[in-house]
Amino acid sequence: MKNSLDSFSMVVPDVPAAAHLFGTVFGAQVLSAAPGRQGPDGLGEDVVDDHGAPAHSALLRLDAHTQLRLLAYEATAGTTFGATAVDIGTAHFCFRVGDIEQAARFIDRYPGTRILGDVQEIPEGPLRHHKWVYFRLPWGAYGELQEWAESPSAEALELFHGQVPPSSALVPTLMGLDHVGYSVRNLESAIDVLTHSLGGRYVLGSVITPDENFMRRQFETPVAARSKMAMVRVGDHTNLELFEHEVDAEREPGDRLAVGHSRLVFASDDVAGSAAELSRRFGFAEAGRGDATAAGRTALLTAGSGLDVEFIS
Repeated sequence: MKNSLDSFSMVVPDVPAAAHLFGTVFGAQVLSAAPGRQGPDGLGEDVVDDHGAPAHSALLRLDAHTQLRLLAYEATAGTTFGATAVDIGTAHFCFRVGDIEQAARFIDRYPGTRILGDVQEIPEGPLRHHKWVYFRLPWGAYGELQEWAESPSAEALELFHGQVPPSSALVPTLMGLDHVGYSVRNLESAIDVLTHSLGGRYVLGSVITPDENFMRRQFETPVAARSKMAMVRVGDHTNLELFEHEVDAEREPGDRLAVGHSRLVFASDDVAGSAAELSRRFGFAEAGRGDATAAGRTALLTAGSGLDVEFIS
């Protein structure tokens, strides 16, 4: 069986508005949108049956190697993101910039987006001297800006993938997508799924222990945590950041139809076989239904772990 990462998905409350934001602010290109309900810039939407859940959809190209499927489900259209940074399945898209202070000022002033807390510099470890800050998208989901160190460590250099700055983006010094992050139930299990069945390669990891004040300021999540992080490379150009947050409160995975939910989509030469392997080895189960699923052309799987996976033929 051969599986290669095809795209990511993100649930949003309104597809044309989200496509307009990603296109205008981050330079994304709309790849497919059939004529339909018109939004900003005349963007249309496809109407799809996403494994039994009616949705509006559009496919974007974030950069030369990354596609993003926007989904607005009829069941949750118009709602906002309700999870926290430590909830299982919380995702974020991180954009690399050359000057994080300048980029953060722009994001904080752009209508609907806002910076959380202050720009942070990592003091030690394989990502030492990298700078980062999270922000909110208009529907409440998380994004991140990251500025690389002038002299990255050898481990960090394994994550470099030669971003080409989009010429049409409004964010100053934007260099492209750096990584996509997920909060997972168990870090080691998530690494195993990616490295043993989905072509991933573990690159580096770290542990941090932020206090409640830090979490409130930087993530609007007022809980102390012990957070284990791992970076996994999938293919030649895609970085995944995985976080396992140990907190006092019980964490449950969110609904796949909820705004902000994201999944990984892999093109497979054996959809049924790949789905069966994840079920057998890691306890994944079918998460949706529909004609495409029944015909063996796609399979949507979840294990409640924070990583939902779709295989497409």
